[in-house]
Amino acid sequence: MKVLASILFFFGVMGLAQAQHHGLVNDAHHDSGHKEVSAFVDIFTQAHLHGHVRNYFMSTINEGGLKDYYSNATGGAIAMTTQRYKGFEFGVKGLFTYQTFSSDLNEADPTTSGISKWEHELYDIEDLNNFKDLDRLEELYITYFFKGGKASLGKFEFSDTPLINESDGRMKPFVFKGASIELDLAHQQSLKLSALHGVSPRSTVEWYNFNDAIGLVNNGTTIHGTPADYHEETHSRGALVLDYQKKWKHIDLKFYNWYLDRIHNSSWIETALHKDSWSFGIQGLLQVPLVKATHLVEEQYMHHEELGTVVSSQLCKEMAKAKWSVAYTHAFDTGRFLFPKVLGRDQFYTSISRSRLEGLGDVDVITLRYQQGFKKKALETIIECTGIFGAEKDDPRFNKYGIDDYVQLNARLNYHFHGFLEGLDMAILYVAKQNLHESTPDEVYNVSNYQQINFVTNFNF
Repeated sequence: MKVLASILFFFGVMGLAQAQHHGLVNDAHHDSGHKEVSAFVDIFTQAHLHGHVRNYFMSTINEGGLKDYYSNATGGAIAMTTQRYKGFEFGVKGLFTYQTFSSDLNEADPTTSGISKWEHELYDIEDLNNFKDLDRLEELYITYFFKGGKASLGKFEFSDTPLINESDGRMKPFVFKGASIELDLAHQQSLKLSALHGVSPRSTVEWYNFNDAIGLVNNGTTIHGTPADYHEETHSRGALVLDYQKKWKHIDLKFYNWYLDRIHNSSWIETALHKDSWSFGIQGLLQVPLVKATHLVEEQYMHHEELGTVVSSQLCKEMAKAKWSVAYTHAFDTGRFLFPKVLGRDQFYTSISRSRLEGLGDVDVITLRYQQGFKKKALETIIECTGIFGAEKDDPRFNKYGIDDYVQLNARLNYHFHGFLEGLDMAILYVAKQNLHESTPDEVYNVSNYQQINFVTNFNF
C-alpha cells in the first residue's frame, strides 16, 4: 500500500505540475506574501503549492574484498503555504521515501562484520529494517510578517548557518522546530534570532528533543580514550542561535553564535573581501564549555577543559564561466572542534561532502576547488580535492572518532534543464577517499578507502 500511495503521489505531482503550466495554480516560484486576501476561504483556495520529486542512486565500492553495496531511493515532498491575512501565513509540508531496488544493506561484510553505512542514510538510520514507512511531517508553522521582518513559530524552514543547517544531501534534510525572528536592518544589515527545542535529523523519520537527539549516532571517545556515552545524558533543552550579517561595497561580515544549553557556546566570525574577480575570506571559531563536569566523563559531550579553536581561510578567483579556490583550515591544539552531527554539517571553507572537521583538533586541512560552467551554465562541473593532515588516530585528546589522515577527491557533474523540462535537475557525484597511514579492514570500512557513485534526479515545482 505504501508503494501504491507513493505512485499515486508521483502522478498527482505530475498533474499538479501540468496545472501550473496552464496557470491553474500559483507558479512554483511565486512569493505568496505579495498578496493579502480579504476573505478567509481565499487564504486556502489561493494557497501556494510547491515541492519536489527525488530519485537517489548510491553505490559504495569498498577496498579489496570488503563488501560493496548499492541502493535506489525514490521519494518526494509536497508543501502548502497559505496566502497572508493581516500579515499571518500558515505552512505545512510532508515528505516520503521508499526503497525501489537495492542490495541487502544488512548483509554483513565477512571480514569486519559491518553492514552498509552510506546507503542506509537514504532511509532510517534508527531502524535499519525500515525501507517503506519513511514519511515525515517536516513543516507545520505560522509566520507573521511585519515591516522590516518576520517571526515564525513551529516546525519551519530554518535559515542555514555554518553549523546548524539542512545539509540536504540525502532523501531527508535536517529540520527543526522552535521560534525565530528575522529583521532586515538599515544599511544592508540583517539579524536573525532563533530558539530551537526540537530536531528531526537527516536520515531519520522521528522528531526528538535535544537531549534525545544528541548522541543518536556515533558518540566517539572521551579525551581519555574511553568510549563516550552521552546520549540522553546531556539534559540539553535546546539551542539559541544568533545570525548577524552586514555588507559593504567590497566587504561581507557575518557573525554567528550558537548557545547549546548545558553543552557549550560557539562563536563564529567570518569576513570576506571582494575586489574585481578576486575574493579572500577568513573564518574564526571559538567554543567554550558551559558547565564543569558534574557527572561521569563518559557522559559529558565536551570536557570542561576543552576549547574548540579553528581558523579557516580561502582565496578565490572568478572568471567568465569558471571559478577556482584554495582553502586552508587549522584546528588548534586547545581541544577538539565538537558540534552534534544531528544538527547539521560544519561549513568551513575546506568542508566538502563526505569530509568534515567535526571531532578533530590540532590538524590542518587543505582543499582545492575548480568549477566550470558550460552552455549558459546549464551544465556545470566541480572538482574538489581535500586532505586532512596531523590526525593522530591514537590521541583521543584531538581525535574523537579515531580517524587517520586522508586525501579525498570529489567530482560533480550538474545539469539543469530549461524549457519544457524547467525544474528538472540531474547530478552525479563521484567520491574517492584514501587513508594515508592505516588501511586495515577494521580501520577503513565505512570510513575511508572507498569509491562511491551518487546519481540524483530532482524535479522541483
